[in-house]
Amino acid sequence: MKKIAVVFINFLLFLFVWSVNYRDMDSLPSDSDKVSLNQLPENYSLEDAKSDNCVAFEDSDITYGQSAWNTFVSKAKKGKPAAVRLGYYYTLGDPSRYSKEYYESIKDDYPILYIRDLKYDGYKYTVEDLEDGSVLSKDYKYMMKYEGKPRSATALFSKYSRYVLINDTTVSWDEIENSMLSSQSGAYIDHTEVYTDLEWK
Repeated sequence: MKKIAVVFINFLLFLFVWSVNYRDMDSLPSDSDKVSLNQLPENYSLEDAKSDNCVAFEDSDITYGQSAWNTFVSKAKKGKPAAVRLGYYYTLGDPSRYSKEYYESIKDDYPILYIRDLKYDGYKYTVEDLEDGSVLSKDYKYMMKYEGKPRSATALFSKYSRYVLINDTTVSWDEIENSMLSSQSGAYIDHTEVYTDLEWK
């Protein structure tokens, strides 16, 4: 009888541990756990974003939150709803890259931080941005991953990995780049780049 009781208690402990672990796997910060974009404080900083488990990019390269990003991608691939907050932090870098007049005109605007929400509901991707105090959203059918080398030999990086929201899976990254540089009306390919990882030279 004592042996049966021990087995039963062990079984209950197993169920308890399993249920806790199962909840933990799916209790990553959800959309409801986050403050709305238009309610973030004006002094919200890069450090705040990292503390809030945002995926952070500094001057177009990921510097924090790779595991949170991997979790989002993994869930989306399985068709499970997922959400992640992204922070894009930009500095002016070397002042010599700009004309003196232009640098003086923009220097007070930097550094600057943009916060964006990315969601997947099992069917489509939605990106949300803050503009003039209002949250604007846009839907895309797909999220594509592009990897390769820069076309310019003078680029400061040797390889890139990008995730891009798009509505046509046949489009290449080169075609997207060309569409951004084209002056022809209607040549632009609608897309939103949400993730960049660069390998610096």
